[in-house]
Amino acid sequence: MARKKIPDEEIIAAMKKFGSSKLAAEHIGMSVRALCHRKAKIQEQYGVVLPAYSAKQHTVANTYIPDNRRVIQHTVDNGHVFIASDCHYWPGESTVAHKAFVKLLTEFKPKTAVLNGDVFDGARISRHAALMGTNPPTPKQELEACQDRLDEIAKASKNAIKFWTYGNHDIRLFNFAAQNAPELSEFTDLFSYFPGWHTGWRVDINKDVVVKHRWANGQHAVYNNTLRSGKSFVTGHLHKLMVTPWTDYNGRRYGVDTGTLAEPTGDQFVYVEENPVNWCAGFCVLTFENGKLLPPELCEVIDGVAYFRGQRV
Repeated sequence: MARKKIPDEEIIAAMKKFGSSKLAAEHIGMSVRALCHRKAKIQEQYGVVLPAYSAKQHTVANTYIPDNRRVIQHTVDNGHVFIASDCHYWPGESTVAHKAFVKLLTEFKPKTAVLNGDVFDGARISRHAALMGTNPPTPKQELEACQDRLDEIAKASKNAIKFWTYGNHDIRLFNFAAQNAPELSEFTDLFSYFPGWHTGWRVDINKDVVVKHRWANGQHAVYNNTLRSGKSFVTGHLHKLMVTPWTDYNGRRYGVDTGTLAEPTGDQFVYVEENPVNWCAGFCVLTFENGKLLPPELCEVIDGVAYFRGQRV
């Protein structure tokens, strides 16, 4: 005798209660595969978005931040990790990607948020010569812009542990002082202006995911990062916004470029001289289930609109 079909309303209620497809399926008494199939149909038919995880299941523990702030050890059992990079914040209105990042932080309430380098730009203290017709903001103006934007992020992720990895632009302030006024270099720690953010060169998540600003360069950097490290490797720096999977005897892992929260055609990047660049605004969301990294997801800005999971943000 065929089993009676479980009503859509019961599946919706179970997903909202448990958040997890696995727990919802166990509660209802059906296979995870069958539930996911029904869930996809329900979302398409009713235009609803059923949660992948509930806030109650998000657990973060065993975070170790060494005194030297080099490699931070972090554990995520279940839940999301939001990672953005290359903000290059300048004074003025926030970008589409930044607004989307803040909005989704508010919606998902993750327990971990990471800014993966180059939050600060430092255009006036760059080693590169000034370009004709440019008038970049002062370091003080940039610092104030960073404080405004990071305050928005902090308010949207009140309960999250927040990390900021060092980017090559972030360390410009210290390097400039060290070279031009070494007696004052100890007073030019950019990160001291942002209490509540844990900073370091690298954040290791669950021992098999590395988050740092940069490593390999070139067209195949994302692929090379995960291939050579033997781990899932999340970087910024190249502004590409992409995911490259790799599978071998160790299983499946991912190389990720987190793109940029800045506008790729913004004044910060006038140095590209109006040449085409393979850049994209957006950010990455990592999801963990029982400590295992699931396929990374991207929020991508297309023609001035941010999209995540096929929907406008």
